[in-house]
Amino acid sequence: MMKFNNIDHLILFGGSRCCAELALEISKNDDYKLNIFTCKRQLEEPIYPNGKKLKEFFLDNSLSYVSTDDINDEPELIQLITENTLGIGLGEAWTFSPEIIEKFGGRLIDLMGIPLPQYRGGAHYTWQILMENKMGSCNLQMVNEHTVQGVFDSGEIIKTENYNFPNTVRNPNDYFEVAVAHEIKFVKEFLNEINKGKNFHPKMLEERFSTYFPRLNTLKHGFINWNWNTRDIENFICAFDDPYQGASTFIDNKKVHLKSCISEFIDGPFHPFQSGLIYRIYESSIFVASNPGTLIVKTVLDENGNDVTSTLRYGQRFFTPSTYLENAMKHSAEYYPYYT
Repeated sequence: MMKFNNIDHLILFGGSRCCAELALEISKNDDYKLNIFTCKRQLEEPIYPNGKKLKEFFLDNSLSYVSTDDINDEPELIQLITENTLGIGLGEAWTFSPEIIEKFGGRLIDLMGIPLPQYRGGAHYTWQILMENKMGSCNLQMVNEHTVQGVFDSGEIIKTENYNFPNTVRNPNDYFEVAVAHEIKFVKEFLNEINKGKNFHPKMLEERFSTYFPRLNTLKHGFINWNWNTRDIENFICAFDDPYQGASTFIDNKKVHLKSCISEFIDGPFHPFQSGLIYRIYESSIFVASNPGTLIVKTVLDENGNDVTSTLRYGQRFFTPSTYLENAMKHSAEYYPYYT
Protein backbone atom coordinates (compact mmCIF):
# COMPACT_ATOMS: atom_id res chain seq x y z
CA MET A 1 0.00 0.00 0.00
CA MET A 2 1.25 3.49 -0.77
CA LYS A 3 0.06 7.04 -0.26
CA PHE A 4 1.27 10.23 -1.90
CA ASN A 5 1.98 13.57 -0.27
CA ASN A 6 -0.22 16.49 -1.22
CA ILE A 7 0.83 17.35 -4.77
CA ASP A 8 1.07 20.98 -5.84
CA HIS A 9 3.72 20.66 -8.56
CA LEU A 10 3.66 18.54 -11.73
CA ILE A 11 6.57 17.88 -14.05
CA LEU A 12 5.67 16.37 -17.43
CA PHE A 13 8.34 14.51 -19.39
CA GLY A 14 7.88 13.70 -23.07
CA GLY A 15 6.34 14.95 -26.25
CA SER A 16 3.23 13.01 -27.21
CA ARG A 17 -0.16 14.47 -28.07
CA CYS A 18 -1.28 13.43 -24.59
CA CYS A 19 1.63 15.38 -23.09
CA ALA A 20 0.58 18.48 -25.02
CA GLU A 21 -3.11 18.32 -24.16
CA LEU A 22 -2.53 17.30 -20.55
CA ALA A 23 -0.13 20.23 -20.13
CA LEU A 24 -2.82 22.57 -21.42
CA GLU A 25 -5.37 21.15 -18.97
CA ILE A 26 -2.99 21.51 -16.02
CA SER A 27 -2.03 25.05 -17.00
CA LYS A 28 -5.66 26.06 -16.47
CA ASN A 29 -5.64 24.75 -12.90
CA ASP A 30 -4.23 27.17 -10.33
CA ASP A 31 -3.71 24.33 -7.85
CA TYR A 32 -0.59 23.15 -9.66
CA LYS A 33 2.72 24.59 -10.71
CA LEU A 34 3.76 23.07 -14.05
CA ASN A 35 7.10 22.29 -15.71
CA ILE A 36 7.61 20.53 -19.02
CA PHE A 37 10.77 18.77 -20.22
CA THR A 38 10.98 17.53 -23.79
CA CYS A 39 13.61 17.19 -26.53
CA LYS A 40 14.34 18.67 -29.94
CA ARG A 41 13.19 15.60 -31.86
CA GLN A 42 9.80 15.53 -30.12
CA LEU A 43 9.29 19.27 -30.57
CA GLU A 44 9.61 18.80 -34.33
CA GLU A 45 7.22 15.86 -34.57
CA PRO A 46 3.71 16.45 -35.97
CA ILE A 47 1.13 15.46 -33.37
CA TYR A 48 -1.97 16.19 -35.46
CA PRO A 49 -2.99 15.16 -39.01
CA ASN A 50 -2.74 18.77 -40.20
CA GLY A 51 0.99 18.60 -39.49
CA LYS A 52 0.90 20.76 -36.38
CA LYS A 53 4.05 20.15 -34.36
CA LEU A 54 4.47 19.92 -30.62
CA LYS A 55 6.48 23.15 -30.46
CA GLU A 56 3.71 24.95 -32.35
CA PHE A 57 1.14 23.63 -29.87
CA PHE A 58 3.22 24.91 -26.95
CA LEU A 59 3.70 28.29 -28.62
CA ASP A 60 0.03 28.70 -29.52
CA ASN A 61 -0.99 27.94 -25.95
CA SER A 62 1.79 29.95 -24.22
CA LEU A 63 3.22 26.84 -22.57
CA SER A 64 6.88 27.15 -21.58
CA TYR A 65 9.18 24.12 -21.73
CA VAL A 66 12.78 23.01 -21.48
CA SER A 67 14.30 21.09 -24.37
CA THR A 68 17.19 18.79 -23.46
CA ASP A 69 19.05 15.98 -25.23
CA ASP A 70 19.61 14.19 -21.93
CA ILE A 71 17.39 14.80 -18.93
CA ASN A 72 20.14 13.46 -16.65
CA ASP A 73 22.40 16.38 -17.63
CA GLU A 74 19.74 19.00 -16.96
CA PRO A 75 20.81 20.80 -13.75
CA GLU A 76 17.52 22.65 -13.38
CA LEU A 77 15.51 19.46 -12.85
CA ILE A 78 16.94 18.27 -9.52
CA GLN A 79 16.40 21.72 -8.03
CA LEU A 80 12.72 21.67 -8.97
CA ILE A 81 11.83 18.41 -7.24
CA THR A 82 10.25 18.65 -3.79
CA GLU A 83 8.25 16.28 -1.61
CA ASN A 84 5.12 17.70 -3.23
CA THR A 85 6.28 17.13 -6.83
CA LEU A 86 4.86 14.43 -9.08
CA GLY A 87 6.70 13.53 -12.28
CA ILE A 88 4.74 11.96 -15.15
CA GLY A 89 6.41 10.42 -18.17
CA LEU A 90 4.44 10.64 -21.42
CA GLY A 91 6.57 9.05 -24.10
CA GLU A 92 9.77 10.60 -22.77
CA ALA A 93 12.89 10.10 -24.87
CA TRP A 94 15.30 9.35 -22.03
CA THR A 95 16.04 6.75 -19.36
CA PHE A 96 16.17 8.38 -15.94
CA SER A 97 19.29 8.13 -13.79
CA PRO A 98 19.16 6.53 -10.31
CA GLU A 99 19.80 10.00 -8.84
CA ILE A 100 16.65 11.47 -10.38
CA ILE A 101 14.56 8.42 -9.49
CA GLU A 102 15.77 8.61 -5.88
CA LYS A 103 15.10 12.35 -5.66
CA PHE A 104 11.47 11.81 -6.67
CA GLY A 105 11.13 9.25 -3.88
CA GLY A 106 8.50 7.09 -5.58
CA ARG A 107 6.69 10.01 -7.19
CA LEU A 108 8.05 9.45 -10.72
CA ILE A 109 5.57 7.50 -12.84
CA ASP A 110 4.88 6.68 -16.47
CA LEU A 111 1.49 6.97 -18.13
CA MET A 112 1.23 3.93 -20.40
CA GLY A 113 -1.70 3.88 -22.83
CA ILE A 114 -1.38 0.19 -23.66
CA PRO A 115 -2.74 -3.02 -22.10
CA LEU A 116 0.45 -3.82 -20.17
CA PRO A 117 2.42 -6.01 -20.31
CA GLN A 118 1.29 -6.35 -23.93
CA TYR A 119 2.52 -4.05 -26.70
CA ARG A 120 5.67 -2.96 -24.92
CA GLY A 121 8.14 -1.13 -27.13
CA GLY A 122 6.74 1.53 -29.44
CA ALA A 123 4.44 2.32 -32.36
CA HIS A 124 1.69 0.85 -30.21
CA TYR A 125 -1.30 1.78 -32.33
CA THR A 126 0.40 0.80 -35.59
CA TRP A 127 1.00 -2.69 -34.22
CA GLN A 128 -2.54 -2.87 -32.85
CA ILE A 129 -4.05 -1.91 -36.21
CA LEU A 130 -1.94 -4.54 -37.98
CA MET A 131 -3.27 -7.12 -35.52
CA GLU A 132 -6.85 -5.75 -35.63
CA ASN A 133 -6.69 -5.21 -31.89
CA LYS A 134 -9.01 -2.68 -30.27
CA MET A 135 -8.08 -3.08 -26.61
CA GLY A 136 -7.47 0.22 -24.84
CA SER A 137 -5.89 0.73 -21.45
CA CYS A 138 -4.56 3.44 -19.14
CA ASN A 139 -1.83 2.54 -16.66
CA LEU A 140 0.22 4.56 -14.20
CA GLN A 141 3.44 2.69 -13.59
CA MET A 142 6.31 3.35 -11.21
CA VAL A 143 9.62 4.27 -12.87
CA ASN A 144 12.46 2.29 -11.32
CA GLU A 145 16.16 1.70 -11.95
CA HIS A 146 15.35 -1.13 -14.39
CA THR A 147 13.14 1.00 -16.63
CA VAL A 148 14.59 1.47 -20.13
CA GLN A 149 12.36 3.82 -22.07
CA GLY A 150 10.84 2.18 -25.13
CA VAL A 151 12.47 -1.15 -24.34
CA PHE A 152 11.53 -2.51 -20.92
CA ASP A 153 9.49 -1.53 -17.88
CA SER A 154 9.16 -3.53 -14.68
CA GLY A 155 7.71 -1.00 -12.26
CA GLU A 156 4.60 -1.73 -10.26
CA ILE A 157 1.22 -0.58 -11.55
CA ILE A 158 -0.40 2.02 -9.29
CA LYS A 159 -3.66 2.53 -11.16
CA THR A 160 -5.19 0.93 -14.25
CA GLU A 161 -8.32 1.21 -16.35
CA ASN A 162 -9.28 -0.84 -19.43
CA TYR A 163 -11.64 0.09 -22.24
CA ASN A 164 -12.37 -0.86 -25.85
CA PHE A 165 -11.79 1.33 -28.88
CA PRO A 166 -14.96 1.70 -30.97
CA ASN A 167 -15.16 -0.27 -34.20
CA THR A 168 -15.01 2.99 -36.16
CA VAL A 169 -11.32 3.61 -35.38
CA ARG A 170 -9.10 2.81 -38.36
CA ASN A 171 -5.86 4.79 -38.33
CA PRO A 172 -3.45 5.87 -35.56
CA ASN A 173 -5.04 9.31 -35.38
CA ASP A 174 -8.40 7.71 -34.59
CA TYR A 175 -6.75 5.74 -31.80
CA PHE A 176 -4.99 8.85 -30.47
CA GLU A 177 -8.20 10.87 -30.34
CA VAL A 178 -9.99 8.22 -28.29
CA ALA A 179 -6.99 7.33 -26.12
CA VAL A 180 -5.93 10.88 -25.22
CA ALA A 181 -9.42 11.71 -23.97
CA HIS A 182 -9.36 8.60 -21.77
CA GLU A 183 -5.82 9.28 -20.56
CA ILE A 184 -6.40 12.89 -19.53
CA LYS A 185 -9.55 11.95 -17.65
CA PHE A 186 -7.61 9.09 -16.03
CA VAL A 187 -4.76 11.36 -14.83
CA LYS A 188 -7.18 13.99 -13.50
CA GLU A 189 -8.99 11.26 -11.57
CA PHE A 190 -5.66 10.07 -10.14
CA LEU A 191 -4.78 13.59 -8.98
CA ASN A 192 -8.17 13.91 -7.31
CA GLU A 193 -7.61 10.60 -5.54
CA ILE A 194 -4.22 11.81 -4.28
CA ASN A 195 -5.77 15.00 -2.94
CA LYS A 196 -8.37 12.93 -1.08
CA GLY A 197 -5.63 10.89 0.56
CA LYS A 198 -6.40 7.62 -1.17
CA ASN A 199 -4.25 4.58 -0.43
CA PHE A 200 -3.00 2.86 -3.59
CA HIS A 201 -2.19 -0.83 -3.88
CA PRO A 202 0.64 -1.33 -6.43
CA LYS A 203 0.76 -4.64 -8.24
CA MET A 204 3.37 -6.38 -10.34
CA LEU A 205 2.93 -7.08 -14.05
CA GLU A 206 1.96 -10.55 -15.23
CA GLU A 207 5.09 -11.22 -17.28
CA ARG A 208 3.66 -14.43 -18.75
CA PHE A 209 1.39 -12.25 -20.90
CA SER A 210 4.17 -9.91 -22.05
CA THR A 211 4.64 -8.97 -25.71
CA TYR A 212 7.16 -6.58 -27.25
CA PHE A 213 7.09 -4.83 -30.64
CA PRO A 214 9.81 -2.31 -31.57
CA ARG A 215 9.51 1.33 -32.46
CA LEU A 216 9.04 2.10 -36.13
CA ASN A 217 9.83 4.78 -38.67
CA THR A 218 7.18 5.19 -41.38
CA LEU A 219 9.65 6.14 -44.12
CA LYS A 220 11.85 3.12 -43.39
CA HIS A 221 9.31 0.45 -42.51
CA GLY A 222 6.08 1.45 -44.22
CA PHE A 223 6.49 -0.22 -47.65
CA ILE A 224 3.52 -2.14 -49.05
CA ASN A 225 4.07 -5.74 -50.11
CA TRP A 226 1.58 -6.33 -52.91
CA ASN A 227 1.92 -10.10 -52.44
CA TRP A 228 -0.04 -9.83 -49.18
CA ASN A 229 -3.77 -10.46 -49.16
CA THR A 230 -6.32 -7.66 -49.38
CA ARG A 231 -7.07 -7.42 -45.67
CA ASP A 232 -3.38 -7.36 -44.71
CA ILE A 233 -2.65 -4.55 -47.18
CA GLU A 234 -5.67 -2.56 -45.99
CA ASN A 235 -4.55 -2.88 -42.37
CA PHE A 236 -1.00 -1.90 -43.33
CA ILE A 237 -2.13 1.26 -45.12
CA CYS A 238 -4.35 2.18 -42.17
CA ALA A 239 -1.53 1.50 -39.70
CA PHE A 240 0.76 4.13 -41.28
CA ASP A 241 -2.00 6.66 -42.02
CA ASP A 242 -2.61 9.95 -40.18
CA PRO A 243 -0.91 11.54 -38.38
CA TYR A 244 1.98 9.91 -40.28
CA GLN A 245 3.09 10.20 -43.92
CA GLY A 246 1.31 7.09 -45.19
CA ALA A 247 2.33 3.67 -46.45
CA SER A 248 4.86 3.77 -49.29
CA THR A 249 4.98 2.17 -52.73
CA PHE A 250 5.85 3.21 -56.30
CA ILE A 251 3.99 4.03 -59.48
CA ASP A 252 5.85 4.74 -62.74
CA ASN A 253 9.09 4.60 -60.70
CA LYS A 254 7.90 7.46 -58.46
CA LYS A 255 7.51 6.96 -54.73
CA VAL A 256 4.03 7.69 -53.37
CA HIS A 257 2.18 7.34 -50.05
CA LEU A 258 -1.27 5.76 -49.82
CA LYS A 259 -3.88 6.89 -47.29
CA SER A 260 -7.61 6.55 -46.57
CA CYS A 261 -8.07 2.96 -47.68
CA ILE A 262 -10.96 0.53 -47.33
CA SER A 263 -11.46 -2.91 -48.85
CA GLU A 264 -14.37 -4.60 -50.59
CA PHE A 265 -14.87 -7.98 -52.24
CA ILE A 266 -17.48 -7.37 -54.95
CA ASP A 267 -15.42 -7.21 -58.16
CA GLY A 268 -12.95 -10.01 -57.44
CA PRO A 269 -11.56 -12.46 -56.76
CA PHE A 270 -8.43 -11.17 -58.47
CA HIS A 271 -5.42 -13.25 -59.43
CA PRO A 272 -2.13 -12.36 -57.64
CA PHE A 273 -0.73 -11.19 -61.00
CA GLN A 274 -3.34 -8.41 -61.00
CA SER A 275 -2.34 -7.12 -57.58
CA GLY A 276 -1.50 -3.41 -57.59
CA LEU A 277 -3.34 -2.62 -60.84
CA ILE A 278 -5.65 0.40 -60.89
CA TYR A 279 -8.74 -0.96 -62.64
CA ARG A 280 -11.30 1.74 -61.90
CA ILE A 281 -11.40 5.42 -60.93
CA TYR A 282 -14.76 6.55 -59.62
CA GLU A 283 -15.84 9.55 -57.52
CA SER A 284 -12.23 10.54 -56.82
CA SER A 285 -11.38 7.06 -55.48
CA ILE A 286 -8.78 4.68 -56.88
CA PHE A 287 -9.86 1.02 -57.15
CA VAL A 288 -6.83 -1.25 -56.89
CA ALA A 289 -6.82 -5.00 -57.46
CA SER A 290 -5.33 -7.25 -54.81
CA ASN A 291 -5.65 -10.88 -53.83
CA PRO A 292 -8.54 -11.59 -53.55
CA GLY A 293 -10.38 -8.26 -53.24
CA THR A 294 -10.33 -4.54 -53.95
CA LEU A 295 -8.52 -1.73 -52.16
CA ILE A 296 -10.35 1.58 -52.50
CA VAL A 297 -7.83 4.36 -51.94
CA LYS A 298 -8.96 7.97 -51.59
CA THR A 299 -5.60 9.72 -51.13
CA VAL A 300 -2.26 9.28 -52.90
CA LEU A 301 0.53 11.71 -51.96
CA ASP A 302 3.90 12.30 -53.58
CA GLU A 303 7.13 12.53 -51.54
CA ASN A 304 6.50 16.22 -50.87
CA GLY A 305 3.04 15.57 -49.46
CA ASN A 306 1.18 16.84 -52.54
CA ASP A 307 -2.07 15.07 -53.43
CA VAL A 308 -1.56 13.39 -56.81
CA THR A 309 -4.68 11.21 -56.75
CA SER A 310 -6.31 13.07 -59.65
CA THR A 311 -3.28 12.48 -61.91
CA LEU A 312 -3.54 8.69 -61.77
CA ARG A 313 -5.09 6.61 -64.55
CA TYR A 314 -6.55 3.12 -64.75
CA GLY A 315 -4.08 0.60 -66.12
CA GLN A 316 -1.25 1.97 -63.98
CA ARG A 317 0.19 -0.37 -61.36
CA PHE A 318 1.45 0.18 -57.83
CA PHE A 319 4.59 -1.83 -57.20
CA THR A 320 7.23 -2.03 -54.49
CA PRO A 321 10.71 -3.30 -55.51
CA SER A 322 11.96 -6.19 -53.41
CA THR A 323 14.99 -4.23 -52.20
CA TYR A 324 12.71 -1.80 -50.34
CA LEU A 325 10.77 -4.66 -48.76
CA GLU A 326 13.98 -6.39 -47.70
CA ASN A 327 15.38 -3.18 -46.20
CA ALA A 328 12.13 -2.58 -44.30
CA MET A 329 12.38 -6.04 -42.74
CA LYS A 330 16.06 -5.54 -41.96
CA HIS A 331 15.44 -2.16 -40.34
CA SER A 332 12.65 -3.61 -38.20
CA ALA A 333 15.25 -5.69 -36.37
CA GLU A 334 17.15 -2.56 -35.38
CA TYR A 335 16.41 -0.18 -32.51
CA TYR A 336 14.86 3.11 -33.56
CA PRO A 337 14.78 5.97 -31.05
CA TYR A 338 11.58 7.40 -32.46
CA TYR A 339 8.42 6.63 -34.38
CA THR A 340 6.97 8.83 -37.10
